[in-house]
Formats: sequence, C-alpha cells, structure tokens
Amino acid sequence: MNKTLLSAALIAGFGIAALVPQTTEAANTSSGTISFTGTLTASTCTVAVNGSTSTLAIALPTTPLVNGVLSTAGSSAGWTAVTLTLSSCTSLTGYTKVFPYFTGTGIDTTTGYLSNTGTATNVEVALSNGQSLTNVLTLQGASGAQNAGTQLLSAATPTFAYYAGYVAPTAAATAGSVAASVQYNLNYQ
Repeated sequence: MNKTLLSAALIAGFGIAALVPQTTEAANTSSGTISFTGTLTASTCTVAVNGSTSTLAIALPTTPLVNGVLSTAGSSAGWTAVTLTLSSCTSLTGYTKVFPYFTGTGIDTTTGYLSNTGTATNVEVALSNGQSLTNVLTLQGASGAQNAGTQLLSAATPTFAYYAGYVAPTAAATAGSVAASVQYNLNYQ
C-alpha cells in the first residue's frame, strides 16, 4: 500500500508540474521594429553637351577629300569641339571626382574609334582631348582607362572638353555620309 500511495503521489506531483506555466527566454527579452527609408535618383549631375541638352547631335564639318585630306591611314580632319559641362553635383556625399565612361555598340573594338554607319568607307570618328590623334580617347578601354580625364565635383562647373573628328583608320577614305554615335555614363569616385 505504501508503494501504491507513493506512486499515486508521484503521478499527482508530475501532473501538477505539467500544468504550471513555464517561463521562457522570450519573456525576458525586448522586441522592436527597425524601419528604413531612403531615396534613389535617376541621375546625379546635370549634363549639357555643347551648352544644350544631355543628348545632342553634333554636325561635323563637310570636308572635301582633296589635297591629301584623309588620304592615308591614320590621317584625320574636321575636328569639332564636344564639351560636357556638369552642374548640380554638390549633393553627392562621399564622392570627390567624376569621369565619363563611353560605351555602346558603335565603338570599334580594334581601333577605339566610332564606327561609321553612313555611306563613306574607311572612315571613323575619333574622340580626342585635342584637335589631333595625339591624345585620342581609347573608347574600347574599361571604365577609368579611356583617357577621358577626371574633374573635381567641388568645381563650380566640372567640364570635359573633347574634339570629334574624321579619321581614316587603315587607308584612304572615300566620299559619302558619316554617322556615328556613342553613349556616355558618369562615374563617381
């Protein structure tokens, strides 16, 4: 009988212990909410090409193929100013410099010039830091390796002054129309 009473007391004790609320770690911790807000902008600096909009068609001069003009490989002519002027760059926190990166399917990956889609043959369009092929931009280069230069964002109007011109990459150019295009992006450091 003592064994039965002891067994009944143990079963009753375990049953009561199972009904008593158990404390957990969660009851001793704090909880809360973290919210995030921010803004993404479609552009950063405002760009003007030759004092106009960010997208502009620039007319190169009509150039007669006489007196040796574009008659040999590596010759160039018709250099025309192309200026990228930036404004409203002051809100770019954490960046001090900017440089353009030129891309697009119109870049000849062998020469680095812009391929002609017009009717003239053996002619392309080069972008240069001067009015010659001496300081030409290497448009087939990676971002930061195109010889495009950098400007400080702290400048009142960071400006990139280039020239575009005709170039005969491999032999004498033939008469006809010339058309080429390139896209640019601004990269920040």
